[in-house]
Amino acid sequence: MNPTNWIYLLLTYPIIDYALRKFIPIGIIGSLWDKIVLTVLLLFTFAAYAKGNRSMPGIKHAFLAFLVFGLGLMFMDMTNFDASVEGFRAIFQYMVALLIGFYLIESKEQMQSFLKAFTLVGLFVAFIGVMQVVLGVEVNSSWTGENESMKRRAFSIVTSPNVLGSYMIFTIPIAISLFLQGITKKQKLLWGLTSLIMLVCLIATGSRGAWFALLAVLVIGSIFVNRKVFLSIVAVAIIGGVVLLAVPETTPVIGKVQNRITTLFTEDYWEKSSQSGRVARWTNAYHRMRLEPLFGAGPGHWGGAVASRYFGTIYTDSYMFKTLAETGIIGLTLMVTMMLAIVKYAAQATLRWKNSPYFYTGLGLFCGFLAVFFHNLVENIFEVPFMSTFFWLLGGMVAALATLDFRYANRKIGSRS
Repeated sequence: MNPTNWIYLLLTYPIIDYALRKFIPIGIIGSLWDKIVLTVLLLFTFAAYAKGNRSMPGIKHAFLAFLVFGLGLMFMDMTNFDASVEGFRAIFQYMVALLIGFYLIESKEQMQSFLKAFTLVGLFVAFIGVMQVVLGVEVNSSWTGENESMKRRAFSIVTSPNVLGSYMIFTIPIAISLFLQGITKKQKLLWGLTSLIMLVCLIATGSRGAWFALLAVLVIGSIFVNRKVFLSIVAVAIIGGVVLLAVPETTPVIGKVQNRITTLFTEDYWEKSSQSGRVARWTNAYHRMRLEPLFGAGPGHWGGAVASRYFGTIYTDSYMFKTLAETGIIGLTLMVTMMLAIVKYAAQATLRWKNSPYFYTGLGLFCGFLAVFFHNLVENIFEVPFMSTFFWLLGGMVAALATLDFRYANRKIGSRS
């Protein structure tokens, strides 16, 4: 068997997961298929690790510390041990994709092939989302506010508009990087259209957090290119913002985006948010952390799907606040350290490939990782298995490419041995 084929299978995660859960009446298949794929890939990973020719960089310390810390927390509440075990699994099960990515990636060229598959799957999901809005597919009433003009939001085959928005801000920078790397007209056309469809889908999600996250990473990412590009993107962002606020609210599409954004700054929005919305949920998570600031309530005890099933708590709408409430300051610090380490490795790869055709590959990944990090501040994105899997899988690959020299038996960069 070839691990490459299994990785390609994993990259189709949202499509396979939806198809199995929607069209096959045997529920256990939809629940277990991803675990089976991860298990098979872990066997390949252990075999690669046993060869002993790769040494994981600094992220391994945070990963092992977080894993041991999580195991310790799991045994703190023996009365609700089932919830603790399930909560631990929800946090760490898909994080093992970090090891899979690190030990199984073989080259930049292979990474490029994986990213093309990843982006094409995103295109398929984006196209469905766009068509939902075009065809007027009915959406959950809780996804739109009473005073908002945007009554249709794309959600495609994933959990919600916000999850779809997060998926798009992960894939859009990569699609743009493939467009910028394109040599032939056919390549430029394919990845240009892909980027455009994904951008339309992102707008159709109505996910303000995703919009702001993508804008932020495009500005930050442009610094890697040159000063002229950076200033140009800043100028476009400012002019675009002014135009967006100036157009009449009745303007098709733009007017709805304007309304969606301006609603965020109204007194009514903040009053409702403070009473029963995001601000209230973040505040409650913070106060829960204050009871046990270092260790939190324990895995599966607050703000996510597991806590909702076992204790009836509502979603925190922020993976960071959820992690803070469940694992305390120590757990949140370790989680953020791991996520920012992935962003750092992508930045290192970008700088390392500055004068090579893979420069935009690194930059696209940097922007994608950073966008997902930002979005986790205001959404429970890592509660969604495929988003967590993709982040850690691609993150592991980038960590390997940024820190190992594949020309010399995968030695660490800078090693003389």
